[in-house]
Amino acid sequence: MVNFHVTYKFKNKEFRDGFIAAIRDQKIAEITKSEEGCIRYDYYYPVESDREIFLWEQWDSAEAQQAHTKQPHFAVIGEIKEKYKAVCEFDSDK
Repeated sequence: MVNFHVTYKFKNKEFRDGFIAAIRDQKIAEITKSEEGCIRYDYYYPVESDREIFLWEQWDSAEAQQAHTKQPHFAVIGEIKEKYKAVCEFDSDK
């Protein structure tokens, strides 16, 4: 099992809220959770910041997560990040 932690940082609360609304509209979490090897794919709001979102991804293997990055909805995530000017910090235990 491998965990990926992503912190999305935004210019303001409106960009953060627009980003999460777009992620919901495109059903990114639901689609990702249906992928083979996905154990967890959950977004969280940090208590101390209204300009951040935390994503916890958990996969049964690094290969399953890599396959995720080649899916069409992964490109949509990139477009949404660009639209809302999200800056990402990544961490993993792989």
